[in-house]
Amino acid sequence: MPLPLDELVATPALVNQRAQALGWNELLFEYELALDDMQALLGGLSEAQTHFKPSAKDYSIAEVVTHAAHCDEFLFGWLKQLAAGQAPDQSNWRDMTRGAQNDLMLDAVQGTVETCRTLARAAIADLPDQSSLELTASHPYFGALNAKGWLYFLSVHRGTHLHQCEQVIDTPGFPRSDSTQSLSPEEYLQPSGRKTWLKHDAAGKKQAAKGKKQAASGKRQGAGGKRPGTSGERRTSTRK
Repeated sequence: MPLPLDELVATPALVNQRAQALGWNELLFEYELALDDMQALLGGLSEAQTHFKPSAKDYSIAEVVTHAAHCDEFLFGWLKQLAAGQAPDQSNWRDMTRGAQNDLMLDAVQGTVETCRTLARAAIADLPDQSSLELTASHPYFGALNAKGWLYFLSVHRGTHLHQCEQVIDTPGFPRSDSTQSLSPEEYLQPSGRKTWLKHDAAGKKQAAKGKKQAASGKRQGAGGKRPGTSGERRTSTRK
């Protein structure tokens, strides 16, 4: 995330403020990274671990992830309405808090994450050319959020639920002997093999820029007979 999760949670107004500084594709990228983190954690769990409940009232990891997916599906509807200049019906807010399931197999739980990825890409692709950022819908903690704010909130929301999953793992009685997770928390929270369409696109642009730079260097070398130095050369950013 562009800002630490702790800072965003501690200062809720930053969520909407920070969202306005990012483009739609950047916001989508942050959301997909949050999904990647969730999948990295799930990839190291067994069925028993996925469905372990710390207590009758506490969510299992399966319930946390399916609840998050339900919230995302619900709120992408709000996002699309706000972007189109339509006020969403906020009277059904409590419907968003449902959706937790502990009866899905691990692969189906992982599938809910990918369903949200597909939904997010489609929602951003279908945004109006002139998306409205004036209308807002209120979150009980993070305050008034416009369409961009809600998309950024979804990344933050995924982050908080990832930490909730970690708390389940730290609970006494968690079946650690079943673990298939070979990564440390630091590693699975920053997976090296992240693959998102925006990252691939950014890599392509970076490679194209590198090719242009090499071509320009060749022209300078041919014209002046000197080879340009490479030490201290700044890397070009792929982010706006």
